[in-house]
Amino acid sequence: MQIYQEIKTNEGTLRGYLHQPEFAQKVPLVIMYHGFTGYKGENKFLFVQFSRYLCERNIASLRFDFLGSGESDNDFSYMTFSKEVNEAKTILDYALQLPFVSKVIVMGLSMGGAVATQVARERIDDIDKLILWAPAGNMNKIVDKKEYQIPSMANGNYDLGGIELGQDFIDDIRNYDLFKDANNFNKPVALFHGTNDPAVPLSVSEKYKELYPNSELHIYQDGDHTFNNVAIRKKLFADNVKFILD
Repeated sequence: MQIYQEIKTNEGTLRGYLHQPEFAQKVPLVIMYHGFTGYKGENKFLFVQFSRYLCERNIASLRFDFLGSGESDNDFSYMTFSKEVNEAKTILDYALQLPFVSKVIVMGLSMGGAVATQVARERIDDIDKLILWAPAGNMNKIVDKKEYQIPSMANGNYDLGGIELGQDFIDDIRNYDLFKDANNFNKPVALFHGTNDPAVPLSVSEKYKELYPNSELHIYQDGDHTFNNVAIRKKLFADNVKFILD
């Protein structure tokens, strides 16, 4: 069953959904962190599909919009990487108090994957496994591109086709080494990446694979950044469930 959830913070309310298998006592739970300009449903319903797929296999999931995204409070210009990391920890704390959870798996897509790496290295004892879908460890390089050198708005922010990105985001992400101390997390890690990803090169996942001492990398031929192919998504979901239950 799908249950609406809210987490109230000092900065605003996070809104999302819990998918909980019916009649289950103790089950694994996957926390999903969405990507840059994404939301709790993700591109072409990717997270919705995955949540339902997990629930049918007796695995719970929890997915929230970060503040400034989707239906959570604040405008997108509020968002920074550091703020999303802190919100991700708040979501983890919320998951840990759910009485039916047997183990917690943290999963992130794109920049949500980069967020997940930061949470995992700091909260090792609270997380059983880490799943990274096309993790954007290259966010620093992305914001060094020409379009982020000169603000396009009079207030010093950027117009991303109708979404206002704050200069604070640019300044904040440039201070991060997104690979530093990632290998503090020595529990199982699974990476999933498409060969035709235009946003995050496969080499980024290959670098994370080298860093994590207990990791595996799944590569999907012709897969794009959000795995927009029915057959690829079916394989992706099945591979994830195998990793979760092993």
